[in-house]
Amino acid sequence: MLLHFIGAPGQSLVLPWLTGPNNFKKCFALPIVMPAKDSMMKAAVMRGTQKLVVEDIPTPEPGPNQVLVKIKYSALCGSDVHRFQYGMANDGSVLGHEYIGEVVQTGRDVTRLKEGDRIVGGGGAPPAGTVLPSYPNDRYSARTVGIEATRIGGFAEYIAMDEWRPLLIPDGVSDELAVLAEPASIAVHSVRTSKFKLGDTTVVMGAGPIGLLIMQVLKAAGAAQVIVSEPAEARAEAARALGADLVINPMEEEVVDRVLELSGGPGVPVAFDAAAAKPTFQQGLEMVRRGGQLLVVSMAWEDVDLRTVDWIGREVEMKAAYGSQPIDWQTVLNLMQREQLSEKSMVTDESFIGWDDMQSSMERLMKPDEHVQLVLVC
Repeated sequence: MLLHFIGAPGQSLVLPWLTGPNNFKKCFALPIVMPAKDSMMKAAVMRGTQKLVVEDIPTPEPGPNQVLVKIKYSALCGSDVHRFQYGMANDGSVLGHEYIGEVVQTGRDVTRLKEGDRIVGGGGAPPAGTVLPSYPNDRYSARTVGIEATRIGGFAEYIAMDEWRPLLIPDGVSDELAVLAEPASIAVHSVRTSKFKLGDTTVVMGAGPIGLLIMQVLKAAGAAQVIVSEPAEARAEAARALGADLVINPMEEEVVDRVLELSGGPGVPVAFDAAAAKPTFQQGLEMVRRGGQLLVVSMAWEDVDLRTVDWIGREVEMKAAYGSQPIDWQTVLNLMQREQLSEKSMVTDESFIGWDDMQSSMERLMKPDEHVQLVLVC
């Protein structure tokens, strides 16, 4: 019988001479794992600005404290599109961070997860004392910091993950809903760190995936009304289907005037910018009441104009929310299990794409119109 041994990256390979299946993983306690089921896998690899190439690359091997995950769905995120569009992903990198899958292989020291577990690709808290890379660092900018060339993300068939990183998908939560866990965690983080209070009327500008999820989180958190501003009809319709109390088309109505009218004059306490369109920053600061807050969760990659005289006298504030924390992910999974978050009108039959669609799909999302969410079937 011919045995194939693969050592963990950076470690020397020592071949055991003991025989018998029970001795394989015990020989000198070496971190040796069985090879993956497939030695090569498909991945959408960055090969320059606005260029994705589907290639066969080596399937990663999980280390002693890692699991190998067969990715089922990987959603296309706006931040991936920005890196694709503006050349912020280094040659050879694999983007994608909104994914779900199944554990197909475990490292020797893995105890929490087992083969067959359904997981979301993040949300776990690192073990006490773990020192993580300082990324993002204190001066982090998504515009000026690229993705390292060796990074393997979710636009691939497999990914190796530290055991602590993924969270189990609760029973009763579909894969189609679970794939929204990462953007939903950003929505929860945005609402949790804002000035929003139970019973507030709020505005969400932008009905893309993040905006629609913020809207649902606000409803679950007890908002009196959630007003959505969105020019694209498909996204506006998705907002209505998911429970928006009013949807305004900013191309047809003066958004600020309409919000002030609906609030009885003073404006809303909090507005959420999930659009990153040039007008939305100014609109958001004008529509909030005295001492109100514009919570910015979107990333504008172009310069925006602000006319401070229109809102400085009301002492309003602009606050940014970035990413999420483990508590946000766990909150998301709880909301999903309680059916307080829905993928309906967001993830539909038309949302799913194949490997051959990756390049054209990223190009389409550079100018989003009728597409709410696209999901790669890995």
